[in-house]
Amino acid sequence: MILILGANGFIGYNLVKRFAVKKKIRIFDKVWDNEIDNTNVEVVTGDFRNVCFEEMLEEVDTVFHFISSSVPFDGTDKIIDDVQANLLPTLRLLDAMKKRMVRKIIFISSGGTVYGECKKPALERDRLSPECIYAAQKVGIEICLHLYEKYDGIQGYILRVGNPYGFTINKKRNQGIIPIFTEKIVAGETIELWGNGENKRDYIYIGEVIDAIEAVYLYNGKYRIFNIGTGKNCSTKEIIKKIEKEVGKKAKINYLERRKCDLAESCMDVSLIYKECGWKSKITVDQGIRQYIREIMSNDTDT
Repeated sequence: MILILGANGFIGYNLVKRFAVKKKIRIFDKVWDNEIDNTNVEVVTGDFRNVCFEEMLEEVDTVFHFISSSVPFDGTDKIIDDVQANLLPTLRLLDAMKKRMVRKIIFISSGGTVYGECKKPALERDRLSPECIYAAQKVGIEICLHLYEKYDGIQGYILRVGNPYGFTINKKRNQGIIPIFTEKIVAGETIELWGNGENKRDYIYIGEVIDAIEAVYLYNGKYRIFNIGTGKNCSTKEIIKKIEKEVGKKAKINYLERRKCDLAESCMDVSLIYKECGWKSKITVDQGIRQYIREIMSNDTDT
């Protein structure tokens, strides 16, 4: 059995849909508000900060850790809350895995923030330079995974994912700037941009993220850290222009002062996961935006 922590989130829910048809899975999150009719799925809800992990890990052989209660923000005011909500519960989880003899965990880190500013595509072995608390707690968990593997034999796989986007049937959620901007442009609402819109990120379609996660799940090699992205970055302004082209409407933009936590450029080298796991991104951001818009239009027609 596998355990998916953060199953109600964007990546987690898409992984549940993929694995539920072929494996027994236990899913956990604060709430579960998605519909899934499958006897392979056992739903557990609760607070990540005080759940009994030893009980939850019964019969589990692999843990997928997708829970994160924070987003990038300026300053250190929330650092204690962030550690208490993310790092400390993860340490309790790892301790419970050690006691329960659960030997594999796959953790979603952040390819877009842990490396800091990137003038060239970052390799998995490159120095990390987190510029905000969100990135720092991701790096902290990565370090803990390394220690628990070194001393307790728990295989900790770290996936540094770029900026995932895509369709979710639950319209209460929009994951990433592409869905959010698309909705605002279509509705004629104003987009608020922190900075000048020239900041660059690697945007990857959600279906490809799930393919990559599954490839690492099946992997038995020596490497533990993988970048997951397209290997190419794109500016926010370019994203807006691509959406405008697809929907046939111009965006209204309100430019705000750039935040200190917002990197000017983020880019990853994704050759290792292809070499070791055989996975490679095949969908360009143009194709992904086109596919996303087709899906939301089809869903609107169906409803």
